[in-house]
Amino acid sequence: MPNVKMLDVEELKKTALRPFVNKALRHRAPDPAFHAIQGQNPELAKALYIAWGTVFNMGVVSHNLKEIIRVQLSRLAYCNY
Repeated sequence: MPNVKMLDVEELKKTALRPFVNKALRHRAPDPAFHAIQGQNPELAKALYIAWGTVFNMGVVSHNLKEIIRVQLSRLAYCNY
C-alpha cells in the first residue's frame, strides 16, 4: 500500500508547477506519476524538473547510456516501466 497520496495532475497545472508539468506532458517525460508524487513538495519538484531537463535534454550523456540507466533503475525499483 502506498504511503504517499497521488495528486491530480490537472490540479497541479493550477499551481506554480504548471510550466514544468505542461512541458513534461508535452514531451511525455517524465511520467505523470512523477508529477503526482513530487508535487507534494513544490520546491523539491521544481528542483527535480530542472535537474531532469538538464540531465536528459541538455547533457552530454549518450542516449544508449541513458537507456541503460533507465532500465537498471526500473529493475532496482521492480518497475515494469
